[in-house]
Amino acid sequence: MDQKTLESTLKALDCDSHAQVLLCIPKGHVDRGSVYTDLHAAPLHRESLLRVRFEGYAGLDSQGNATGSPYPASIEVKLSFEEGSPITTRFFGLSLATAQALEGRWTTIEAMAVQMGTNRYLRGARLQKPTGRIDPLYNGIGGKVSGERVQEAIEAALGRPSLIEQAAEEVMASTVISRRLQVVGRSASALLYSLHRPASLVQAANALTFVKRCTIAEVRAAARRASMPAADASVATNIDKALIEAVGQQREVLSPDQRQALNIIRKAINASGAARILLNGDVGSGKTLVFLLSLAAVVRSSDTSSRVAVMVPSDLVARQIHAQASSRFPDLRPALVCADSSDIPVNARILIGTQALLARKDVGQLTALVVDEQHKFSVDQRSALVGPRTHVIEASATPIPRSLALALFSGWVQARIERCPVEKDISSHVLIEGSDRDTAVQLVQTHLQRGKRVIFLYPKVSGENASVKARGQALSERFPGKVAIIHGKLSNKHKQLAISQFADGSCPIAVASTAVEVGMDVPDVGLMIVSGADRFGVSQLHQLRGRLVRNGGSGDFVMMLDRQPARPTLQRLHAVRDHLDGFALAERDLQLRGFGDVLGDMQTGKSTGTFKLTKLSAEDFLDSPG
Repeated sequence: MDQKTLESTLKALDCDSHAQVLLCIPKGHVDRGSVYTDLHAAPLHRESLLRVRFEGYAGLDSQGNATGSPYPASIEVKLSFEEGSPITTRFFGLSLATAQALEGRWTTIEAMAVQMGTNRYLRGARLQKPTGRIDPLYNGIGGKVSGERVQEAIEAALGRPSLIEQAAEEVMASTVISRRLQVVGRSASALLYSLHRPASLVQAANALTFVKRCTIAEVRAAARRASMPAADASVATNIDKALIEAVGQQREVLSPDQRQALNIIRKAINASGAARILLNGDVGSGKTLVFLLSLAAVVRSSDTSSRVAVMVPSDLVARQIHAQASSRFPDLRPALVCADSSDIPVNARILIGTQALLARKDVGQLTALVVDEQHKFSVDQRSALVGPRTHVIEASATPIPRSLALALFSGWVQARIERCPVEKDISSHVLIEGSDRDTAVQLVQTHLQRGKRVIFLYPKVSGENASVKARGQALSERFPGKVAIIHGKLSNKHKQLAISQFADGSCPIAVASTAVEVGMDVPDVGLMIVSGADRFGVSQLHQLRGRLVRNGGSGDFVMMLDRQPARPTLQRLHAVRDHLDGFALAERDLQLRGFGDVLGDMQTGKSTGTFKLTKLSAEDFLDSPG
């Protein structure tokens, strides 16, 4: 592996050094010293080597139709064995030329045998030569790095004893893991060898089980550290009257989910001097109104010197929530606290700000704090503004699977808003640049003719072709005076101007970066086309989709790709396409990627676990004794 490839692999794995790649955990192991000649003799639900003969083949496209392309999406092959009946299975990543060369010949493949009734089938079949040893299998990261690249980087590290020592030191730096290693009388380096170069399948399985239990224990320890202790319930304040009045003053009728969430929050605050609440709402579910009503009720039920605050991750979001709070609760004198804000007025009862709140000495003691998009702040940041009698509401518009929420927020009161207050009918599409271009063009024309707004979103701000600046210039030439360009490198003034032009319809087309992911509340966006959609995670794509038809109605969300993606990536994009409900999508994402990876997305900074690429199920986590 050359240095450039190694560096890109380490970056994709979030490794600070080559040694850290040894902390990547195999998804399993395969005995490549044994070759089975009979499918019914191979172990079930485990990768194994099989001796087979290619009897015939056919190339298939992504829809499963026959194709003569030299590089089809898959190849269906009829295989025979030295013993037993022939079967048909699919190979992915195999060229027609290779299949043709193998026809009528014996070769060795690697696959997982599964049984349905009395019949056996193969999954994940691929060509593989015997190595005479127990080999680990690694997961990659969709859209970033393949499992093969991970394996190459690990093999290179295993050849350097100094890197093994460094990785062992990182393992021992975890108090949780070092204590467990001492109990079993094992060294960290021996554990690493058992994972990456095991002497037997039993040794490999034991090592994976040990790492799984350590990871669970580390996550639990991190959750305990993140949970702030509650104060004496004897100082609790009843907010019922103030909350009823605040709700009655609003112009809209709350949805049943919003009312239920408010009721849960009300009970928690009434029962404790320092309630701890997780408010988890789907995109566009009205979460902001729920926590603003809660804060208004708390501050109106407390003495006149009390103050509450909302901390959000960006200036754009802070300004929008401040505008909403000022409109709804002018008597509470909401104050905006950003990097360029002046002194906080003494009579301000609600503060809405960014991390700038952490540096201000005039914030004072808070009666309640909302941390919006809580996963974007570290534990230290989230707790810096919290006193012994501060109610804390940690809010997230990234739906958290119920099992994961129970694990991370054990002991917290949980309120969920699952349904939007308005009816939305959004169709999601996965399109390939080139072959599906006409479909995308037709969607753009349809929405512009209906008077809707359209967003073209690109993962890069600068660069040739697929970037905000390049495409923004091209579209501006085609639609002069009708295109707003929005990205994070703009000054707040220019960004606000571009958003205003897009919102008022003078520029019905926006070319944007992920600056629109949170906080851009424009009601009549009918279409969003996300280029390079394979570079985004499930939750981020769902957040982007949440910008559509904010006031209800129909819309289209296009995930555009420049080429046919790998199967795991396509599964991920199809999950977004098939699940409009954020909580259902979060559960599907949990099934596809595993508990550890989804957990990692929810943490700010480094992962809560020492090991990387851990694949845990929710059941593993919740059932483990720790």
